Amino acid sequence: MSKIMNAYNYSEEEKKLIKSISKESDIWSLDEIIDLKKEIRNFYRKEQKILCAYCRNPVSLVYPDNCHVEHIAPKSLYPEYIFVSKNLCVICADCNKIKRNQETIDKVPDTIKKKLKTKYPDKSEHFNIVHPHFDNYDDHIHIENGFYIDKASKKGNFTIGACLLNRKFLFMGWEPQTVNNTEMINKITKIYKEPKQDKRDDMLQKIIKELS
Repeated sequence: MSKIMNAYNYSEEEKKLIKSISKESDIWSLDEIIDLKKEIRNFYRKEQKILCAYCRNPVSLVYPDNCHVEHIAPKSLYPEYIFVSKNLCVICADCNKIKRNQETIDKVPDTIKKKLKTKYPDKSEHFNIVHPHFDNYDDHIHIENGFYIDKASKKGNFTIGACLLNRKFLFMGWEPQTVNNTEMINKITKIYKEPKQDKRDDMLQKIIKELS
C-alpha cells in the first residue's frame, strides 16, 4: 500500500485553538479538542482507505473505539510534535492498546532515528519505523497468511516488533521473544508455501526443535 499522500491541514480557527492550549498539561486529553480530534480521525480514515497504518487491518468506519489517532513519534517522548500533521495517522484498537501498554510500563520504542533541531523529521531515513507519510508499506513488510514478514528491512523489522504485529501467536502460547523473531516467522511462512505434505512436516519438526 502506498504512503499517505495528504496531511491534515489545520484551519485558522484550529490553529488558534492549539495555540490557546499550548501551555496546558496533558493537551491530548482536553475536552476543548474533542471536535478537532474527530476531524483528524475522519481525515486520516479516508486517506488510509479505512486501514490501520501499522497492521493494515480495517479500522472502524463510524466508531472511534477501533479508529484511534496515532502519534507516530510518541507524544510521551516528543510532546512538541503532538499536533504536527505528518506525525498523525489512524490505527486499530489492537495496535493502539499495544502502544498504550508500552507507555504505561515506560518502554516506548523510539521511532525517530535522527531528530532535527528546528522541525519535525521529514524524510524516511529519519525514522526507525515504517512511516505512513514517508514510506511505502509494501517495500518493508509482506503479509502472508496473517504473518508479518520484513523484506530484509530494518524498518520492517522494527515496526513488526514495536507493534507486535505477529501478536496472534501470543494467544497460541508463544513466548514474546519468539513472536518478535522475524526469522522464525519467515520459516513458518515457508511451510504454508510448500506444496508437499512430507516436506511441510519436516520443516515443522525442525522449527519445533529450534523452539524447544
